[in-house]
Amino acid sequence: MANILVASYYSRWDIHKHTGRIALYDSSNQLIENHAFTDPAEFQVVVGMLRHENPLWYETEAHYLRTGNEPAGDGE
Repeated sequence: MANILVASYYSRWDIHKHTGRIALYDSSNQLIENHAFTDPAEFQVVVGMLRHENPLWYETEAHYLRTGNEPAGDGE
């Protein structure tokens, strides 16, 4: 199980096909994950995490995003 710090990302939403794609990159600009989305709500949630949470980690075996430890009620 590897947790990799997400340093940057690329996202796009195809307004004709109604599909999205998000690519995650590490601090060396190496691709971590390139994921396609067909659910607009799921796409929005992931983009929201990428925009507002820091640090953000990607777990390579379970394929999930997670935040770092944060205090409860931190005002975000």
